[in-house]
Amino acid sequence: MDKKVEITFGQMLKRIRVEEADIGLRAFANMIDMKPSNLSNIERGRISPPASKEAIDKICDALGLAANDSRRDELFDLAAKTAHRIPADVAETIKENPGVPVLVRTVANKQLTEEKLKELSEYIKKFY
Repeated sequence: MDKKVEITFGQMLKRIRVEEADIGLRAFANMIDMKPSNLSNIERGRISPPASKEAIDKICDALGLAANDSRRDELFDLAAKTAHRIPADVAETIKENPGVPVLVRTVANKQLTEEKLKELSEYIKKFY
């Protein structure tokens, strides 16, 4: 059986920090205004990732992830999944755009598959 390996926020953060950005734990913690022990505990899954959009944006910026880098979205999603909440960037969008709940309810009522949701997303990106 081909089982999809789940990665955590902390694992992804550490992988990008070490393998791509080549930034040490203490230096990175300093860049994002976090205690090194807290960063280490987040990377090891001992404490939850940050909940705020600002904190996760700061982490992504410090890692050098461009605004359109899909790994930014993935980090937001993984942080939310850890705490069983809506991703911070999505929650902010919902607050700022009154039409988003209507869209979400419509999608939920149609019970679209993940594949269909991706198709809808691509359609929106292409035509709007």
